[in-house]
Amino acid sequence: MGDESFRDNPTEGSSDKEPPEELKKSRGYYRNAMENHEVFKNLNQFERKLVRGIMRGSGPIIMLWLISKKGQHGYEIMTQLHESSPFSDKVKMPSASIIYPKLHQLEKKGLIKGTWENHGKRKVKYYEITPEGIETLDKIRNFFKTRKNNLYEDF
Repeated sequence: MGDESFRDNPTEGSSDKEPPEELKKSRGYYRNAMENHEVFKNLNQFERKLVRGIMRGSGPIIMLWLISKKGQHGYEIMTQLHESSPFSDKVKMPSASIIYPKLHQLEKKGLIKGTWENHGKRKVKYYEITPEGIETLDKIRNFFKTRKNNLYEDF
């Protein structure tokens, strides 16, 4: 039962009490920490789910945009996403299991190109935007800027 109480409400109980490490890594713990953040305080459960969907769905676009500004490796992208999050003080950095599949998807679609480089004893994949990626990003920007689609602007 002790472990379950953390899963249901990680902030309940003593503030100096930490949940077991395996629960800290679980998705539910971090989702609860995120949802207890002041940004979500006036939203009901369904509204929170909608916001999480927007955040999740915009990830590949944001990653493409970050790479367009400066070529970088995956860890840099994870760090920038984390630092720009309103939850950076509450949740851990986005995991490699979330970021790298999205990067591979962008690479498979030809929007970015990854090149392996040596950094000391380690090899890291450095991502740069392709001409197709620039074109796609421009199309997405134009989609939201056009007057035909002013629904988003009015929102």
